[in-house]
Amino acid sequence: MRILGFMETSLVDWDGKIVSVIFLGGCNFRCPFCHNYQLALDDPKLPETPWDDIAAVLKRKKDWLDGVCITGGEPMMHPEVFAMCRAIKEIGPKVKIDSNGYFPYPLKELIESELCDFVAMDIKAPLNEKYSAAAGRKLDLAPIRRSIRLLMESGTGYEFRSTLVPGLIDPEDIPEIGKAVQGAEVFTLQHYNPEHAGTEAYRKKETYSRAEAEEMASSLKPFVKEVRLRGKFLL
Repeated sequence: MRILGFMETSLVDWDGKIVSVIFLGGCNFRCPFCHNYQLALDDPKLPETPWDDIAAVLKRKKDWLDGVCITGGEPMMHPEVFAMCRAIKEIGPKVKIDSNGYFPYPLKELIESELCDFVAMDIKAPLNEKYSAAAGRKLDLAPIRRSIRLLMESGTGYEFRSTLVPGLIDPEDIPEIGKAVQGAEVFTLQHYNPEHAGTEAYRKKETYSRAEAEEMASSLKPFVKEVRLRGKFLL
């Protein structure tokens, strides 16, 4: 497991909290719209950040830091993430995991071990043939469904979130996504920024306007308790 980035302070990676962010290399998905594709590929040209340097920052800031967000890439593909979460908790901050949901059993163990306080799980597309296109590889959707059920039954904090990529998530797909997470506490619809997408085709995609995003949020509201919009949607 390689640490390929560290942000000392973020106000946007965990709603309402001041956090540091750790970026891990490697992902089992190849999403064509991914803006962190170099991390996902564990690009050997990216320099590593030593854990000891990160730990020193967390200890220095522990009195006012609320938490640490571990993102990627895909954190749950690395067994070493358990030791990292344990080390963070020993310093003091809470831990948030960003995940694509494809590793439900490690995620369950992490939650039951009380090494994680919040999980943000990406829902890439409606749970049909579009999901494989969104993930960039052929998928069995059973692990995704298990992770959804796990989070909704776990008692830990969580949110589901979808990046509104035209062609992968269209307005008519929203009820299908809503049915898959029916009864969820929070679902966030995120603006898609094509500028740094991993493939040229997705760098050319038009994005949804705020009005279009608000319409999709309205069609999601019958299924979940709270719907949020995140990002700079165009007017």
